[in-house]
Amino acid sequence: MTATIDVGKLFDMVKYRPHPGQIEIHRDATRNQVVSAGRRFGKSRIGGKELLVEAVKTRYVLPYLEENGIRREFWIVGPEYTDSEKEYRDLWNTLKAYGAPFDKPGSYYDAHSGDMQLSMYSGKLLVLGKSAKHQERLVGEGINGVIMAEAAKQSERTWTKFIRPMLADFHGWAKFTSTPEGKNWFYDLYMRGQDPNDKQWRSWRRPAWANPHVYPMGASDKGIARLRTLLEQRNAIDIEEVSRRLGIDPEIIELVMDLSEETFKQEIAADFTEFAGRVFKLFDDEYHVRDLPFNPTWRTYAAVDYGFTNPFVWLLIQEDPHYGTVHVIDELYESGLAIDDAARLIKSRGLAPDGLIEFYPDPAEPGDTLALERHLRVRGNRDTGGELKLRLRYIREALKDFRPHLPDGHPERHPKLMIDRRCENTIREFNDYRYPKLKKEAKQNPNDLPLDKDNHCPEALGRFYRGKFGPTGGGEGGGARVAGSSLSQQRQRRRHDTTSGRRRR
Repeated sequence: MTATIDVGKLFDMVKYRPHPGQIEIHRDATRNQVVSAGRRFGKSRIGGKELLVEAVKTRYVLPYLEENGIRREFWIVGPEYTDSEKEYRDLWNTLKAYGAPFDKPGSYYDAHSGDMQLSMYSGKLLVLGKSAKHQERLVGEGINGVIMAEAAKQSERTWTKFIRPMLADFHGWAKFTSTPEGKNWFYDLYMRGQDPNDKQWRSWRRPAWANPHVYPMGASDKGIARLRTLLEQRNAIDIEEVSRRLGIDPEIIELVMDLSEETFKQEIAADFTEFAGRVFKLFDDEYHVRDLPFNPTWRTYAAVDYGFTNPFVWLLIQEDPHYGTVHVIDELYESGLAIDDAARLIKSRGLAPDGLIEFYPDPAEPGDTLALERHLRVRGNRDTGGELKLRLRYIREALKDFRPHLPDGHPERHPKLMIDRRCENTIREFNDYRYPKLKKEAKQNPNDLPLDKDNHCPEALGRFYRGKFGPTGGGEGGGARVAGSSLSQQRQRRRHDTTSGRRRR
Protein backbone atom coordinates (compact mmCIF):
# COMPACT_ATOMS: atom_id res chain seq x y z
CA MET A 1 0.00 0.00 0.00
CA THR A 2 1.91 3.03 -1.28
CA ALA A 3 1.05 6.41 -2.71
CA THR A 4 3.50 8.94 -4.09
CA ILE A 5 2.73 12.59 -3.41
CA ASP A 6 4.51 15.64 -4.82
CA VAL A 7 5.03 17.25 -1.42
CA GLY A 8 6.42 20.47 -2.91
CA LYS A 9 3.28 21.04 -4.99
CA LEU A 10 1.05 20.17 -2.04
CA PHE A 11 2.81 22.69 0.20
CA ASP A 12 2.59 25.33 -2.55
CA MET A 13 -1.13 24.68 -2.89
CA VAL A 14 -1.79 25.27 0.82
CA LYS A 15 0.62 28.26 0.86
CA TYR A 16 3.03 26.62 3.29
CA ARG A 17 6.53 28.05 2.93
CA PRO A 18 8.81 25.92 5.11
CA HIS A 19 12.12 27.51 6.00
CA PRO A 20 15.36 25.61 5.23
CA GLY A 21 15.48 23.87 8.62
CA GLN A 22 11.95 22.54 8.15
CA ILE A 23 12.53 21.54 4.52
CA GLU A 24 15.42 19.26 5.44
CA ILE A 25 13.25 17.38 7.94
CA HIS A 26 10.29 17.13 5.55
CA ARG A 27 12.51 15.63 2.85
CA ASP A 28 13.98 12.98 5.14
CA ALA A 29 12.36 9.53 4.97
CA THR A 30 13.92 7.97 8.09
CA ARG A 31 11.34 6.01 10.05
CA ASN A 32 12.10 7.56 13.46
CA GLN A 33 12.96 11.25 13.54
CA VAL A 34 14.04 13.28 16.59
CA VAL A 35 13.85 17.08 16.37
CA SER A 36 15.36 19.02 19.27
CA ALA A 37 14.37 22.60 18.56
CA GLY A 38 14.26 25.95 20.32
CA ARG A 39 11.04 27.84 20.93
CA ARG A 40 9.44 29.30 17.79
CA PHE A 41 11.51 27.14 15.42
CA GLY A 42 8.26 25.82 13.93
CA LYS A 43 8.30 22.19 15.05
CA SER A 44 4.50 22.06 15.47
CA ARG A 45 4.04 23.12 11.84
CA ILE A 46 6.34 20.31 10.76
CA GLY A 47 4.08 17.81 12.51
CA GLY A 48 0.86 19.34 11.21
CA LYS A 49 2.09 19.34 7.61
CA GLU A 50 3.43 15.78 7.82
CA LEU A 51 -0.08 14.70 8.81
CA LEU A 52 -1.49 16.72 5.92
CA VAL A 53 0.65 14.64 3.55
CA GLU A 54 -0.71 11.45 5.14
CA ALA A 55 -4.29 12.70 4.78
CA VAL A 56 -3.78 13.28 1.06
CA LYS A 57 -2.08 9.90 0.62
CA THR A 58 -5.11 8.22 2.16
CA ARG A 59 -7.31 9.48 -0.69
CA TYR A 60 -5.22 7.51 -3.18
CA VAL A 61 -5.26 4.21 -1.29
CA LEU A 62 -8.97 4.13 -0.44
CA PRO A 63 -9.72 1.11 -2.66
CA TYR A 64 -7.03 -0.90 -0.85
CA LEU A 65 -8.33 0.16 2.57
CA GLU A 66 -11.91 -0.68 1.71
CA GLU A 67 -11.02 -4.03 0.16
CA ASN A 68 -9.06 -5.09 3.24
CA GLY A 69 -11.36 -3.54 5.85
CA ILE A 70 -8.62 -1.42 7.46
CA ARG A 71 -8.03 2.26 8.13
CA ARG A 72 -5.05 4.56 8.49
CA GLU A 73 -4.73 6.01 12.00
CA PHE A 74 -2.29 8.61 13.30
CA TRP A 75 -1.82 9.98 16.80
CA ILE A 76 -0.45 13.21 18.24
CA VAL A 77 0.61 12.57 21.85
CA GLY A 78 1.57 15.45 24.13
CA PRO A 79 2.13 15.75 27.89
CA GLU A 80 -1.23 17.58 28.03
CA TYR A 81 -4.00 17.90 25.45
CA THR A 82 -2.91 21.50 24.90
CA ASP A 83 0.49 20.23 23.71
CA SER A 84 -0.96 17.88 21.10
CA GLU A 85 -3.46 20.56 20.07
CA LYS A 86 -0.87 22.62 18.18
CA GLU A 87 -0.19 20.04 15.48
CA TYR A 88 -3.86 19.07 15.43
CA ARG A 89 -4.92 22.70 14.95
CA ASP A 90 -2.48 23.15 12.07
CA LEU A 91 -3.87 20.09 10.29
CA TRP A 92 -7.54 20.88 11.05
CA ASN A 93 -7.34 24.49 9.87
CA THR A 94 -5.49 23.59 6.65
CA LEU A 95 -7.93 20.84 5.68
CA LYS A 96 -10.94 22.93 6.62
CA ALA A 97 -9.72 25.91 4.56
CA TYR A 98 -9.56 23.72 1.45
CA GLY A 99 -12.91 22.03 1.91
CA ALA A 100 -11.71 18.59 3.00
CA PRO A 101 -14.56 16.06 3.44
CA PHE A 102 -14.64 15.72 7.23
CA ASP A 103 -16.88 12.93 8.51
CA LYS A 104 -19.77 14.41 10.50
CA PRO A 105 -20.32 13.09 13.07
CA GLY A 106 -16.84 11.81 13.69
CA SER A 107 -14.70 14.96 13.55
CA TYR A 108 -14.27 17.03 16.70
CA TYR A 109 -11.98 19.79 17.94
CA ASP A 110 -12.11 20.54 21.67
CA ALA A 111 -8.67 20.56 23.27
CA HIS A 112 -9.99 21.36 26.76
CA SER A 113 -12.07 18.18 26.98
CA GLY A 114 -9.52 16.16 25.06
CA ASP A 115 -11.99 15.55 22.24
CA MET A 116 -9.72 15.86 19.21
CA GLN A 117 -10.60 13.45 16.43
CA LEU A 118 -10.40 14.12 12.72
CA SER A 119 -12.15 11.55 10.58
CA MET A 120 -12.33 11.41 6.77
CA TYR A 121 -13.45 8.96 4.07
CA SER A 122 -16.01 7.22 6.27
CA GLY A 123 -13.46 6.58 8.98
CA LYS A 124 -10.70 5.28 6.71
CA LEU A 125 -8.49 8.11 8.02
CA LEU A 126 -8.34 8.96 11.71
CA VAL A 127 -6.09 11.54 13.40
CA LEU A 128 -6.38 11.69 17.18
CA GLY A 129 -4.96 14.16 19.71
CA LYS A 130 -3.92 12.41 22.92
CA SER A 131 -2.53 13.27 26.35
CA ALA A 132 0.14 11.14 28.00
CA LYS A 133 -1.48 11.90 31.36
CA HIS A 134 -4.55 9.90 30.33
CA GLN A 135 -2.88 6.58 29.68
CA GLU A 136 -6.22 4.77 29.74
CA ARG A 137 -6.80 6.38 26.33
CA LEU A 138 -3.47 5.25 24.90
CA VAL A 139 -4.94 1.97 23.73
CA GLY A 140 -6.30 0.78 20.43
CA GLU A 141 -5.37 -1.11 17.31
CA GLY A 142 -2.23 -0.62 15.27
CA ILE A 143 -1.37 2.94 14.21
CA ASN A 144 0.44 4.14 11.11
CA GLY A 145 2.35 7.02 12.67
CA VAL A 146 2.73 9.11 15.80
CA ILE A 147 3.99 12.56 16.69
CA MET A 148 5.36 12.70 20.23
CA ALA A 149 4.92 16.42 20.86
CA GLU A 150 7.13 17.95 23.58
CA ALA A 151 8.55 14.48 24.01
CA ALA A 152 11.16 15.59 26.57
CA LYS A 153 8.36 16.45 29.00
CA GLN A 154 6.84 12.99 28.68
CA SER A 155 7.77 9.73 30.31
CA GLU A 156 9.86 7.18 28.44
CA ARG A 157 7.27 4.58 29.49
CA THR A 158 4.62 6.34 27.42
CA TRP A 159 6.70 5.50 24.35
CA THR A 160 8.00 2.05 25.26
CA LYS A 161 4.90 0.63 26.96
CA PHE A 162 2.02 2.18 25.03
CA ILE A 163 3.06 3.71 21.72
CA ARG A 164 5.95 1.70 20.31
CA PRO A 165 4.10 -1.68 20.28
CA MET A 166 1.20 -0.13 18.35
CA LEU A 167 3.46 0.86 15.45
CA ALA A 168 4.48 -2.74 14.72
CA ASP A 169 1.40 -3.78 12.71
CA PHE A 170 1.92 -1.27 9.90
CA HIS A 171 5.61 -0.53 10.40
CA GLY A 172 4.49 2.94 11.48
CA TRP A 173 6.73 5.98 11.77
CA ALA A 174 7.44 8.15 14.81
CA LYS A 175 8.45 11.79 15.02
CA PHE A 176 9.70 13.18 18.34
CA THR A 177 9.60 16.98 18.47
CA SER A 178 10.58 18.87 21.60
CA THR A 179 12.58 21.54 23.32
CA PRO A 180 15.17 19.72 25.50
CA GLU A 181 14.65 19.06 29.20
CA GLY A 182 18.15 18.11 30.31
CA LYS A 183 19.79 14.83 29.39
CA ASN A 184 16.81 12.56 29.83
CA TRP A 185 15.38 9.85 27.55
CA PHE A 186 14.75 12.39 24.78
CA TYR A 187 18.49 13.10 24.80
CA ASP A 188 19.13 9.36 24.47
CA LEU A 189 16.87 9.24 21.39
CA TYR A 190 18.65 12.28 19.97
CA MET A 191 22.03 10.58 20.40
CA ARG A 192 20.65 7.43 18.77
CA GLY A 193 19.68 9.56 15.78
CA GLN A 194 23.26 10.82 15.55
CA ASP A 195 24.61 7.29 15.11
CA PRO A 196 25.25 6.77 11.37
CA ASN A 197 25.03 3.01 11.84
CA ASP A 198 21.43 3.14 13.10
CA LYS A 199 19.53 3.55 9.84
CA GLN A 200 16.12 3.61 11.54
CA TRP A 201 16.84 6.82 13.45
CA ARG A 202 17.91 10.35 12.56
CA SER A 203 18.03 13.50 14.67
CA TRP A 204 18.49 17.25 14.35
CA ARG A 205 19.27 20.07 16.79
CA ARG A 206 17.82 23.35 15.59
CA PRO A 207 18.08 26.63 17.57
CA ALA A 208 15.13 29.00 17.54
CA TRP A 209 16.95 31.53 15.37
CA ALA A 210 17.03 29.01 12.49
CA ASN A 211 13.48 30.22 11.77
CA PRO A 212 13.89 33.36 9.58
CA HIS A 213 10.14 34.01 9.69
CA VAL A 214 10.43 34.86 13.41
CA TYR A 215 14.09 35.95 13.63
CA PRO A 216 14.96 37.50 10.22
CA MET A 217 18.55 38.34 11.15
CA GLY A 218 19.20 34.99 12.76
CA ALA A 219 22.21 34.46 15.03
CA SER A 220 25.20 32.17 15.52
CA ASP A 221 26.83 30.44 18.45
CA LYS A 222 29.93 32.57 17.92
CA GLY A 223 27.86 35.78 17.85
CA ILE A 224 26.05 34.77 21.05
CA ALA A 225 29.40 34.17 22.80
CA ARG A 226 30.66 37.62 21.72
CA LEU A 227 27.40 39.17 22.94
CA ARG A 228 27.81 37.59 26.38
CA THR A 229 31.34 38.98 26.63
CA LEU A 230 30.05 42.42 25.68
CA LEU A 231 27.27 42.26 28.28
CA GLU A 232 29.77 41.37 31.00
CA GLN A 233 31.88 44.43 30.16
CA ARG A 234 29.15 47.08 29.91
CA ASN A 235 26.07 47.99 31.93
CA ALA A 236 24.00 48.98 28.91
CA ILE A 237 24.17 48.40 25.17
CA ASP A 238 22.55 49.82 22.06
CA ILE A 239 20.57 46.79 20.85
CA GLU A 240 20.23 47.97 17.26
CA GLU A 241 23.93 48.82 16.95
CA VAL A 242 25.02 45.52 18.50
CA SER A 243 22.54 43.65 16.30
CA ARG A 244 24.13 45.08 13.14
CA ARG A 245 27.68 44.56 14.35
CA LEU A 246 27.27 40.96 15.53
CA GLY A 247 24.62 39.84 13.06
CA ILE A 248 22.15 38.83 15.78
CA ASP A 249 18.42 39.41 15.59
CA PRO A 250 17.36 42.06 18.17
CA GLU A 251 14.80 39.70 19.69
CA ILE A 252 17.54 37.13 20.34
CA ILE A 253 19.65 39.83 22.02
CA GLU A 254 16.79 40.65 24.36
CA LEU A 255 16.33 36.98 25.19
CA VAL A 256 20.04 36.69 26.06
CA MET A 257 19.68 39.72 28.33
CA ASP A 258 16.50 38.46 30.06
CA LEU A 259 17.01 34.71 30.49
CA SER A 260 19.57 32.87 32.58
CA GLU A 261 22.33 31.39 30.47
CA GLU A 262 21.15 27.83 31.14
CA THR A 263 17.53 28.63 30.24
CA PHE A 264 18.60 30.39 27.04
CA LYS A 265 20.74 27.42 26.03
CA GLN A 266 17.87 25.00 26.59
CA GLU A 267 14.80 26.93 25.47
CA ILE A 268 16.29 29.00 22.62
CA ALA A 269 19.53 27.28 21.52
CA ALA A 270 18.06 23.76 22.01
CA ASP A 271 21.14 22.58 23.94
CA PHE A 272 20.87 19.66 26.33
CA THR A 273 21.91 21.59 29.45
CA GLU A 274 21.55 20.05 32.91
CA PHE A 275 20.75 23.27 34.76
CA ALA A 276 17.47 24.60 33.40
CA GLY A 277 13.86 23.83 34.17
CA ARG A 278 12.77 21.32 36.78
CA VAL A 279 15.34 19.99 39.23
CA PHE A 280 13.83 16.49 39.19
CA LYS A 281 13.17 15.93 35.51
CA LEU A 282 12.67 12.18 35.98
CA PHE A 283 9.87 12.61 38.50
CA ASP A 284 6.58 11.37 37.05
CA ASP A 285 3.30 11.61 38.97
CA GLU A 286 1.95 8.62 37.07
CA TYR A 287 4.90 6.43 37.99
CA HIS A 288 6.49 7.53 41.26
CA VAL A 289 3.23 8.26 43.11
CA ARG A 290 1.43 5.22 44.53
CA ASP A 291 -0.85 4.11 47.36
CA LEU A 292 1.68 3.04 50.00
CA PRO A 293 0.23 1.63 53.22
CA PHE A 294 2.28 1.67 56.40
CA ASN A 295 3.90 -1.72 57.05
CA PRO A 296 4.75 -2.20 60.76
CA THR A 297 7.34 -4.89 59.90
CA TRP A 298 9.46 -2.54 57.75
CA ARG A 299 12.23 -0.25 58.99
CA THR A 300 10.82 3.22 59.57
CA TYR A 301 12.60 6.59 59.51
CA ALA A 302 11.73 10.27 59.30
CA ALA A 303 13.31 13.29 57.66
CA VAL A 304 12.87 16.89 58.75
CA ASP A 305 13.36 20.38 57.35
CA TYR A 306 13.04 23.02 60.06
CA GLY A 307 11.01 26.14 59.47
CA PHE A 308 8.68 28.67 61.07
CA THR A 309 7.89 31.30 58.44
CA ASN A 310 8.76 28.64 55.90
CA PRO A 311 6.99 25.35 56.51
CA PHE A 312 8.19 22.80 59.00
CA VAL A 313 8.42 19.48 57.13
CA TRP A 314 8.42 15.99 58.59
CA LEU A 315 8.43 13.03 56.19
CA LEU A 316 7.65 9.50 57.38
CA ILE A 317 9.74 7.02 55.39
CA GLN A 318 9.91 3.23 55.16
CA GLU A 319 12.46 0.96 53.51
CA ASP A 320 11.33 -2.13 51.63
CA PRO A 321 13.29 -5.07 53.16
CA HIS A 322 13.10 -7.08 49.93
CA TYR A 323 14.51 -4.50 47.53
CA GLY A 324 15.91 -1.77 49.80
CA THR A 325 13.79 0.83 47.99
CA VAL A 326 12.34 3.86 49.77
CA HIS A 327 8.68 4.75 50.37
CA VAL A 328 7.66 8.23 51.55
CA ILE A 329 4.34 7.34 53.11
CA ASP A 330 3.18 10.49 54.94
CA GLU A 331 4.05 14.13 55.58
CA LEU A 332 3.59 17.04 57.96
CA TYR A 333 3.87 20.41 56.19
CA GLU A 334 2.95 23.37 58.40
CA SER A 335 4.09 26.98 58.81
CA GLY A 336 4.11 28.92 62.08
CA LEU A 337 5.01 25.97 64.30
CA ALA A 338 7.38 26.31 67.25
CA ILE A 339 9.50 23.19 67.65
CA ASP A 340 7.54 21.96 70.71
CA ASP A 341 4.25 22.40 68.83
CA ALA A 342 5.67 20.55 65.85
CA ALA A 343 6.68 17.63 68.06
CA ARG A 344 3.21 17.42 69.60
CA LEU A 345 1.63 17.51 66.13
CA ILE A 346 3.93 14.74 64.91
CA LYS A 347 2.84 12.52 67.78
CA SER A 348 -0.87 13.36 67.53
CA ARG A 349 -0.92 12.52 63.81
CA GLY A 350 0.84 9.20 64.31
CA LEU A 351 3.95 10.31 62.41
CA ALA A 352 6.35 8.94 65.04
CA PRO A 353 5.13 5.34 65.28
CA ASP A 354 6.59 2.68 67.55
CA GLY A 355 9.72 1.31 65.96
CA LEU A 356 10.80 4.61 64.40
CA ILE A 357 14.57 4.08 64.16
CA GLU A 358 15.85 7.65 63.75
CA PHE A 359 15.18 10.94 62.01
CA TYR A 360 17.41 12.95 59.66
CA PRO A 361 17.50 16.70 60.36
CA ASP A 362 19.35 19.76 59.14
CA PRO A 363 22.61 19.75 61.17
CA ALA A 364 22.58 23.56 61.23
CA GLU A 365 19.78 23.50 63.87
CA PRO A 366 21.14 21.34 66.72
CA GLY A 367 18.84 22.94 69.30
CA ASP A 368 15.72 21.95 67.39
CA THR A 369 17.10 18.45 66.94
CA LEU A 370 17.66 18.09 70.70
CA ALA A 371 14.09 19.27 71.34
CA LEU A 372 12.65 16.69 68.94
CA GLU A 373 14.79 13.94 70.46
CA ARG A 374 13.46 14.86 73.90
CA HIS A 375 9.81 14.96 72.84
CA LEU A 376 9.80 11.94 70.52
CA ARG A 377 12.42 9.80 72.31
CA VAL A 378 14.04 9.06 68.96
CA ARG A 379 17.63 9.73 67.94
CA GLY A 380 18.47 12.33 65.31
CA ASN A 381 21.20 11.42 62.83
CA ARG A 382 23.71 14.29 62.71
CA ASP A 383 25.59 13.06 59.63
CA THR A 384 23.31 14.76 57.09
CA GLY A 385 25.43 17.68 55.90
CA GLY A 386 27.45 18.27 52.77
CA GLU A 387 26.77 20.08 49.52
CA LEU A 388 23.28 20.49 48.16
CA LYS A 389 24.38 19.16 44.76
CA LEU A 390 25.31 15.82 46.31
CA ARG A 391 21.97 15.50 48.10
CA LEU A 392 20.13 16.28 44.88
CA ARG A 393 22.20 13.66 43.12
CA TYR A 394 21.06 11.04 45.63
CA ILE A 395 17.41 11.85 44.92
CA ARG A 396 17.90 11.85 41.15
CA GLU A 397 19.51 8.43 41.37
CA ALA A 398 16.61 7.18 43.49
CA LEU A 399 14.08 8.31 40.85
CA LYS A 400 15.60 5.80 38.44
CA ASP A 401 14.33 2.25 38.13
CA PHE A 402 15.32 -0.71 40.24
CA ARG A 403 16.39 -3.48 37.82
CA PRO A 404 15.95 -1.34 34.67
CA HIS A 405 16.99 -4.26 32.45
CA LEU A 406 13.58 -5.87 33.04
CA PRO A 407 10.71 -5.03 30.66
CA ASP A 408 8.15 -2.34 31.51
CA GLY A 409 5.37 -3.71 33.68
CA HIS A 410 7.53 -6.42 35.27
CA PRO A 411 6.67 -6.58 39.01
CA GLU A 412 10.36 -6.31 39.98
CA ARG A 413 10.98 -3.19 37.86
CA HIS A 414 9.89 -0.12 39.77
CA PRO A 415 11.38 3.16 41.04
CA LYS A 416 13.89 3.12 43.87
CA LEU A 417 11.82 5.96 45.38
CA MET A 418 8.03 6.05 45.62
CA ILE A 419 5.76 8.64 47.25
CA ASP A 420 2.29 8.09 48.66
CA ARG A 421 -0.38 10.18 46.96
CA ARG A 422 -1.44 11.66 50.33
CA CYS A 423 1.91 13.55 50.38
CA GLU A 424 0.46 16.37 48.29
CA ASN A 425 3.11 18.95 49.21
CA THR A 426 5.98 16.59 48.51
CA ILE A 427 4.55 15.78 45.09
CA ARG A 428 3.94 19.45 44.34
CA GLU A 429 7.47 20.49 45.29
CA PHE A 430 9.03 17.67 43.29
CA ASN A 431 7.22 19.10 40.27
CA ASP A 432 7.82 22.80 41.03
CA TYR A 433 11.42 22.87 42.34
CA ARG A 434 13.43 24.44 39.51
CA TYR A 435 16.56 26.21 38.42
CA PRO A 436 16.58 29.96 37.69
CA LYS A 437 14.82 30.95 34.51
CA LEU A 438 15.50 34.67 34.46
CA LYS A 439 18.92 36.30 34.65
CA LYS A 440 18.02 38.23 37.82
CA GLU A 441 17.11 34.92 39.49
CA ALA A 442 20.41 33.37 38.43
CA LYS A 443 22.34 36.23 40.05
CA GLN A 444 20.65 35.41 43.35
CA ASN A 445 21.46 31.69 42.98
CA PRO A 446 25.09 31.31 41.85
CA ASN A 447 27.01 28.07 41.33
CA ASP A 448 24.26 26.42 39.25
CA LEU A 449 22.03 25.95 42.30
CA PRO A 450 18.23 25.76 42.16
CA LEU A 451 15.97 28.53 43.43
CA ASP A 452 15.45 28.59 47.19
CA LYS A 453 11.75 27.93 46.71
CA ASP A 454 9.48 24.88 46.65
CA ASN A 455 12.37 22.91 48.13
CA HIS A 456 11.38 22.05 51.70
CA CYS A 457 10.31 18.44 51.13
CA PRO A 458 13.24 17.71 48.76
CA GLU A 459 15.56 19.28 51.35
CA ALA A 460 14.24 16.92 54.05
CA LEU A 461 14.46 13.89 51.78
CA GLY A 462 17.99 14.83 50.71
CA ARG A 463 19.03 14.87 54.38
CA PHE A 464 17.65 11.34 54.72
CA TYR A 465 19.56 10.03 51.71
CA ARG A 466 22.76 11.77 52.80
CA GLY A 467 22.58 10.36 56.34
CA LYS A 468 21.29 6.90 55.47
CA PHE A 469 23.26 6.03 52.35
CA GLY A 470 26.08 8.58 52.19
CA PRO A 471 29.65 8.36 53.49
CA THR A 472 30.06 8.77 57.23
CA GLY A 473 31.92 11.60 58.91
CA GLY A 474 30.69 14.38 56.63
CA GLY A 475 32.89 13.43 53.67
CA GLU A 476 31.48 13.87 50.21
CA GLY A 477 32.80 10.57 48.91
CA GLY A 478 32.32 9.45 45.33
CA GLY A 479 29.12 8.92 43.37
CA ALA A 480 25.77 8.82 45.10
CA ARG A 481 24.70 5.36 46.28
CA VAL A 482 21.06 4.91 47.13
CA ALA A 483 18.62 2.25 48.15
CA GLY A 484 18.59 -0.70 45.79
CA SER A 485 22.12 -0.07 44.50
CA SER A 486 24.07 -2.57 46.61
CA LEU A 487 22.52 -5.55 48.36
CA SER A 488 25.58 -6.20 50.54
CA GLN A 489 25.57 -2.55 51.62
CA GLN A 490 21.88 -2.82 52.45
CA ARG A 491 22.42 -5.93 54.60
CA GLN A 492 25.20 -4.19 56.53
CA ARG A 493 23.00 -1.16 57.19
CA ARG A 494 20.09 -3.35 58.27
CA ARG A 495 22.27 -5.09 60.86
CA HIS A 496 23.47 -1.68 62.08
CA ASP A 497 19.89 -0.36 62.32
CA THR A 498 18.76 -3.45 64.20
CA THR A 499 21.54 -3.26 66.79
CA SER A 500 21.09 0.51 67.13
CA GLY A 501 17.40 -0.02 67.76
CA ARG A 502 18.12 -2.56 70.49
CA ARG A 503 20.50 -0.16 72.25
CA ARG A 504 17.88 2.60 72.22
CA ARG A 505 15.19 0.35 73.60
